[in-house]
Amino acid sequence: MKPKKTESKFIRWGSWIALASVFSISCWFLSQWQFARQKEVVAANNIIINNYDAKPVPLEAVLGVHQAWDKNLEFKPVSLSGHYIAFDEYLVRNRPNNGSPGFLQLVAFMTSSESIIWVDRGWLPTGNKTDRPDYIPPVDSNKRNIVIRLRANEVPNNRTAPLRELPNIDLPLASQDIHTNNVYLQGYGRLVEENPSLPRGADIGKPDLTEGNHLSYALQWLAFALMAFGAVFWNISQDRRRRAGLSGRKLKILTKDTDGEIEDELLDR
Repeated sequence: MKPKKTESKFIRWGSWIALASVFSISCWFLSQWQFARQKEVVAANNIIINNYDAKPVPLEAVLGVHQAWDKNLEFKPVSLSGHYIAFDEYLVRNRPNNGSPGFLQLVAFMTSSESIIWVDRGWLPTGNKTDRPDYIPPVDSNKRNIVIRLRANEVPNNRTAPLRELPNIDLPLASQDIHTNNVYLQGYGRLVEENPSLPRGADIGKPDLTEGNHLSYALQWLAFALMAFGAVFWNISQDRRRRAGLSGRKLKILTKDTDGEIEDELLDR
């Protein structure tokens, strides 16, 4: 009978170790995913840091109308000249700023090379009486020079919006009534300055460049993996003590009271 008991013991311990191994491997993969996410965030932040306050360059020197979007262009300042198309403008919904609801004013801009790029002219607070801004800065068709920071087209969503409003910055949707193929659909520009200037919405400012909690989450998953094996070896130790006729050890959380009890126990010994 003794060999059978020994065999059942090792089967039981082996199942614990196998379960802990599967759990730990899962934790390791989850930690690597969090490390990768943290690396992506750092890389994206570095692009913004390098681009945000850079000297403006001509738009067409870095991005052509039908050129694929390059993530390294995010927030890069570019200069261009032309005029606004006053009848091609939208309000972009659901754009909070400093905790307040509001909109973005998105206006089409015809460049001197006769291409069209959409320009975000700033943030407008929601009005007091209706679900629209109380004041929408008008634009004209006079020639002007502007500087914008490039942004990528946003992923379309399934929300609806009233006439002349957009659920998000979906450039193909905004451009569906423009009868030319010479339109930037991969990116738009956030207005930095214009000359001559016009009334405009508030500047949202530089994005928050925090790295998030990805690193701490990755370390937590690794800690969970180690804790799983710690729990297995603790249970194996307890199982061996019980089979030897000994009482199991008790875990004690170290507090001021338990510290004193441990000290008294040592003195008694």
